[in-house]
Amino acid sequence: MYSFRQKIFISYVVVFLLFLALMFPFASRTVNEIVRKNMSDRADEIIVKLQSAANNDAIIRRMKEEKSSLFFRVSIFTNERKIIYDTHMKRLVGPRFSQEEVVELPEINNAFRNGVAFGEDYSDLLGQRFVYFAKAFDFHGKTYVIRTAFPDNYVNELTTDFIFGFLGLSVAILLLFTAMTWFIIYHLTNPIQEIINAVKPYQEGERTTIPEIRLASRNKGDEFTKLADTLNSLSARIQDHIDAITSERNEKRAVLESLVEGVIAVDTNNIVTYANHTALKFLEMGWDDLVGKEVIVARQSKIYDLLEKCQEEGAPLSDTLTIKINGEKLFLDVIAAPKMANTGAVLVMEDKTIHHRIHEMRKDFIANASHELKTPITIIRGFAETLHDNPTMPQDTMALVTGKIVNNCNRMTKLIRDLLTLADIEQLPESRILPCDLVDIVNNCAMVVRDAYTDAQVTVVYDENEEYSLLGDGELLEMAMTNLMTNAAKYSKPPADVTVAVKKLDKAYEIRVSDKGIGIPKEDLPYIFHRFYTVDKAHSRKMGGSGLGLSLVETIIEKHFGKITVDSEVGKGTTFTITLPVRTHH
Repeated sequence: MYSFRQKIFISYVVVFLLFLALMFPFASRTVNEIVRKNMSDRADEIIVKLQSAANNDAIIRRMKEEKSSLFFRVSIFTNERKIIYDTHMKRLVGPRFSQEEVVELPEINNAFRNGVAFGEDYSDLLGQRFVYFAKAFDFHGKTYVIRTAFPDNYVNELTTDFIFGFLGLSVAILLLFTAMTWFIIYHLTNPIQEIINAVKPYQEGERTTIPEIRLASRNKGDEFTKLADTLNSLSARIQDHIDAITSERNEKRAVLESLVEGVIAVDTNNIVTYANHTALKFLEMGWDDLVGKEVIVARQSKIYDLLEKCQEEGAPLSDTLTIKINGEKLFLDVIAAPKMANTGAVLVMEDKTIHHRIHEMRKDFIANASHELKTPITIIRGFAETLHDNPTMPQDTMALVTGKIVNNCNRMTKLIRDLLTLADIEQLPESRILPCDLVDIVNNCAMVVRDAYTDAQVTVVYDENEEYSLLGDGELLEMAMTNLMTNAAKYSKPPADVTVAVKKLDKAYEIRVSDKGIGIPKEDLPYIFHRFYTVDKAHSRKMGGSGLGLSLVETIIEKHFGKITVDSEVGKGTTFTITLPVRTHH
């Protein structure tokens, strides 16, 4: 591809060569015209001299006088077409030359008729071709004709010399013209090249902003400087627009990348044009694996079908999708909607796993609560029917039956109370969060456990030089600690040995409740904080447990922005570790 300079230069050279090509055919014609003009002028000079002669003899004398200055053949013809003089005839013909001979030649006849005539013919006398010029003139009332002849080969030689001279001059002019044209074009177009050089780094991606164009001082004030200033002004406006668009794009991308929902955009051919980080995580794919490719590569037929159908129907569509990431099952709500102007579609994937789990937990809770309530009700009903059917049963049997009824009523009462407490904790108001002393709470709980289990050894360990104040619901914290200590004493072989260690960390308190009881099997540890979960249901029911105790403890600790963990080994004991943040204000 030719540059702008080269195009201009080549155009100028082609025009010049075309001009030379058009002028070349005129070269030979020009030589002929020059020869004819010279022959005509010379004939006019001779005519002037001959017209003053007295007679034909005087004409002959004067022609002989002019012979030395003549460079071509000259002949004089009378009105009777008789030749009275010829510069070469007498010398070539000799005695045979006669002035009485009438000559019939085309150029002579034309000259007598028209006054002037040109012609070309072969001369048998001289054995070569000549160019002839004949002109009539008045001589003492009679019409005479003078004819000049010039060898045609001389004309050809002159033409050849002229053509070579013309070509040589043309080449010299062409070289000079080429050099001058290139010099002028280079200097005239140099500002354009400077503009190109200034913008080129941006075009090739070496710069991220449009550079300012600065021309050399020699161009100051000319049209190129005005052009550069105009381009700089446009570049500044374009750069402002680019910056604004880039900022808006980055902001939108940042928003999309910050979403917890997965977002995928496709064009009308279902080629993925964008996918945010969450979508890539859901599909377990990289950017290059998905973007720029058909969405079918995601290996999720529901996604492809939704995007396809929503574009066909022109309306949003939704569905659910179950996927696995690192072995964990996730439940997603997927919504696909067509983009404006039929340019594709957008798909949003929202993680509903927590909602699904809550729904499952609600179902399990209702089922478990119903089961836990149904069991004592069934027992009470059975014993009540026994009393009804046997009013005269022995007193000791009646006492046993009524005792069973009372125990199951107490169990139901405790279960309902725990359920109400659990619901109350879920709606814990800020008004109940007050300053309290953690050590006082622990000591109160230890005292309650000692009273309930008189043979139990409950030891509280803490640093008396430290303060253990925090914001919280003292009643709920006391319930949680009492529950843990009671379990430690309840599930230990008498006499129980329970240790409660309170420790102040950097920005938190740590409470460790340890026992040397029966321990918890390893396979049950992940589930012990679930509602209604018990390791040994028969033993738990015998001990009066509802299966909600540890769930209550976990909920109370979480409501205080803390966490609880458990470490246990069967036959060696269990340790619950609570971490509560130091809160000095709501």
